[in-house]
Formats: sequence, C-alpha cells, structure tokens
Amino acid sequence: MKGMRHFLKDAICFFVACILCVLLCGSSFAAYEEDSVELRVEKGDKLIHLCRKYLEDPEKWREVAKFNRMKNPDLILPGQKMKIPVRLMPRVPMDGKVTFVYGDAKVQKVEKAEWVTLNLGDLVSQGSRMRTGKTSSVEVTFEDGNSIFMKSDATLGITTSEKRGSSYSVNNFYLTIGRVITKLKEATGSNSRIDISTPSAIASVRGTEFRVSTDEKASMRTEVLTGTVRVSAMERMVQLNEGEGTYVQKGAAPVPPRKLLPSPRPVDFKPIYKELPLKFTFEEMTGLSSVRGLLTKDREGRNVLDEKVVKQKESLEFFNLPDGTYYFFSQGIDELGIEGFQSQPYEVKLRANPLPPLIQTKGDEAEFIKKTAQFTWLKVKDSVMYHVQVAQDNGFTVIKEEKPDYKGESYETGALDYGTYYFRISSIAADGYEAGCSETLPFRLIPPPPAPPLEKPRVSEKEIFLKWRNLGEGITYHFQMAKDAEFKEMLVDKKLDKPEVTLQKPREPGVYHVRTSSIDRKNREGEFSASQSFEVEKRFPYGVLGGIAAAIALILLLGP
Repeated sequence: MKGMRHFLKDAICFFVACILCVLLCGSSFAAYEEDSVELRVEKGDKLIHLCRKYLEDPEKWREVAKFNRMKNPDLILPGQKMKIPVRLMPRVPMDGKVTFVYGDAKVQKVEKAEWVTLNLGDLVSQGSRMRTGKTSSVEVTFEDGNSIFMKSDATLGITTSEKRGSSYSVNNFYLTIGRVITKLKEATGSNSRIDISTPSAIASVRGTEFRVSTDEKASMRTEVLTGTVRVSAMERMVQLNEGEGTYVQKGAAPVPPRKLLPSPRPVDFKPIYKELPLKFTFEEMTGLSSVRGLLTKDREGRNVLDEKVVKQKESLEFFNLPDGTYYFFSQGIDELGIEGFQSQPYEVKLRANPLPPLIQTKGDEAEFIKKTAQFTWLKVKDSVMYHVQVAQDNGFTVIKEEKPDYKGESYETGALDYGTYYFRISSIAADGYEAGCSETLPFRLIPPPPAPPLEKPRVSEKEIFLKWRNLGEGITYHFQMAKDAEFKEMLVDKKLDKPEVTLQKPREPGVYHVRTSSIDRKNREGEFSASQSFEVEKRFPYGVLGGIAAAIALILLLGP
C-alpha cells in the first residue's frame, strides 16, 4: 500500500511537471511569436522613461514588464536587453511608391472609388487596391525598402502599411486573385513583417523573398525563394524554408512543404531564330506537370510581352513578334500547381524577315503532267533574291536542284524523272541574311494520259468517220481537224466523250489533217497523237456538162 502511495505521488508530480513545462514552453513560444523590437538598457534608463519614448500609450508599461518577465519593474540594469512588443509602439502610415509599371495597372484609393491608372512615381497608401491587366505588371516599394511585385491579372489590397517606432514596419496585403512576388530588404532584417492573406490562407514572413498566388477557386500557393515563410489556414501552420512551397485549398489545411522544382531547360535552343512562331520544347523532368514560359523585353523579366502555360510535352509558341532581341524564362509547375525556380534569362535573337515567299501553286497544281514543274510566288519586301531547293526527300538530304542566288518570282525545274519531289524557297536580304524557309511543297511529276492513235479515216460521199482506241472509263478526248499540218487553220476543235467522231465531208477539195489527245478525270490533258491526213478529191463537173447539153438541145429544138 505504501508503495502504491509513492507511485501515485511520483505520477502526480510528473504530470504537474509536464503541464508546467508545456505552459512554460507555450509562453516562450508565444513570446517568440509576437513581433518585438529589442533594446539595450543604458545607464540611467528607467522603464517608465523607455515606455514614454517607445510606446504609443506609456500607461501600458506593465505589459512591457510582463512581456520581459520582470520581477521588479523598477530595477533595470545597464546592458540589460529588453523587448518592446510592436503592437504597443506608435503607428505611422507608410506610403508605397510605384517603382515599376508596365501595361495596364490601376489603383482604387478608397472603396467604391473610381479606378485610375497607375504611373511611375505615384504614391499608394494603405486602404488602396491595385489591379493589373493581361501581360501587365506593377511594383510598389515602401519607405522601409520592402517591395511587392504584382504579375498580370492580379488584384491586391493594402490593408496595413505602417511604421512602428523608428525601425519596425508592418505591411498586410490581401490578394484576391493573381500572383505576387514579395521582397524584403535585407538591411531591415527582423524589423519588418509582411503578411499576405488570401481567401484560403495567410503567409507571414520576416526578411525573405517569396511568391504567393491565388486562383479563381480561392486556392493559395506559396513558394519561398529565400528565407522562411509561415503559412496558416484552418488552425494549422506549416513553415516553409528556402526552396519549399505549399498548397492550400479553400477550407483545408496547408499541405506539407515540398521541394520546388528546378527550372526546365529548353531543348535545342538556337542562337538565332529565323521563323515564327518562336517555339520552345523542354526536357522531361520528374515531378514536372506543366511549364510556364515568359517572353520579355528586358533581362530582369519585368516587361512581359507574352506568358503561357503548357503541359510537359507540349511546345510553347509565341506569335506576331517583330525582329529583335528578347528574353525567355521558364518555370516548372508540379501537379498541385506549385511553381518552381525561375530560370536565368535565355537571350533570344529573332530575325524572321525577310519572310519566306508565299508560293502560289496549290492543290492539284502540285501535280505536273510532264517531266518539269513550274512554281510562282509573290514578291517579298526587303528581299533581293531567293534560295530555291528541289529535293527527293522531305528532309532535303537528297538535293536534285539548288539555286542559292535566284532572282525572279517564278522557277521551272529541269527535266526530272517521273515521281514525287519537294520544293521550298527562302528569301535573302540585301546584306546576305537568309531567313526561314517556306512551307515544304510536295509535288509529283506524272506521265500524261497516252495519245490515242487514230485508225484510218473512212470517207463516204457525204461523211467522214474517224475512230481511235478507247482508253477506259472516265477518259474524254480532244479532237482537232485543220487545213494545215501545223494546225493553225483550225476547222474543228471539240471535246468528245466517245473515242469516235463523224464529220460532214468538206466541200473544198484538198488534204485535211486530224489528231487527238486524251483527258483524265482531273482534266489533265496529254500530248496530241501524231496527225493523220485524208484527201478530198475534186469532183467531176457533171452538173455543168448537163447544163450545156440541155442548152444545146433547146437550141436544136427551136431551130433556125
């Protein structure tokens, strides 16, 4: 029994000790969590004097004493360290200044006020709301050196922007939608605090660089580039260290921290791009779901011309760009939408002009019924000549004809064997620069429909009947008859559905020439057959002789 009492006594003591430990640790954690400014006590300092100097309400000196666990508030010693809670310090509004703006950026200075355009150098105060349009951005830098950079299609409210005392500052923002990048000036260290709230969570930070985004579903994503950030939601908090991110779905707690992806590298990056669209593909990477690509005018990545997100194996394409130098940035995105580190800028040189010629040969015209092919194109501005290529393969490894300095807007190949070939052309500027090639045009050289040989004409007293070999279903025929062998004095020129024709016999005597060709279903006509001829002989003038005989008979009948 006595042993049992000792056991219960020891257990109770242990339980009480645990509770005290938890309470003490909790108090310590709370003191650590609350923002404060540390002072060093000088000779002659009194607590009340320090509170009059640093507190908004000096009568709250007891809270300072409690915060520092002072047993005797009247006794502080030189060299002693003392912390002043930031919440007790005087508050002075702190304006932000627009230090960068690109595109469409506006501000609403008070609720329900008109949205007005933000310009470089404008001041923005607490209580204001800002928004950016498509491919637009704005940076606001505050008096303490901290800044917030809004990406495109974002809406951000400045809830609080204050100085607390001489060295501490507080910025509280509310991000309705979009993406922002926050940078805290390193020189301010722990004396600055930024909170970014979204519809689903809060990100709190001291002395770091991090990104926060929220989407149309009110989900929040936070990515830490340097330093430490704490993200809180649904009474749960996760701490993100450098190179980590988290995702918070509205109504849920933050997911555990996960490593940020490295930036995906473009495959086959070119020192100069000669055609539009600019196209980038990326290496495969574990954990990569999609890629964000930015094309900017500046190396810092602020003047965003276009921004796109594609799936991992898709290509990023940028259209409608003038020749010039650009900068491309890539970011990997995981399956939760958490974005990784942004790449260093890739310098992109684009010279797509002079543009490749527009070839006017299309459709069925890419089939030629002969051993040569002819192409025409529209004249290209700023082009002085063209580079013409004809190849036997689509990759142009087997070149059949090539003219690197061709002048003119039409080209006829030399005689080639029947078969399929490929044609392309590029423009060359006066300085010798050759931009990208046209679309590859496949074409075929096919033998013409055979010329049907004529059978020997059958000539009767009034008609001439001509016939030739039937070339099959769908074939029509072109028949000609002329007075001369060169077929310049054409007498008959007609298209026929059958391989035969009946003509009225010419009244005029002489030699006549005939020939035929065949036409296939695509209205492609072959060569004419070798011409044949027939002769219409002069008729004996029986009618004239009969008239003379009749006249003589009449004279004899009438007599002298």
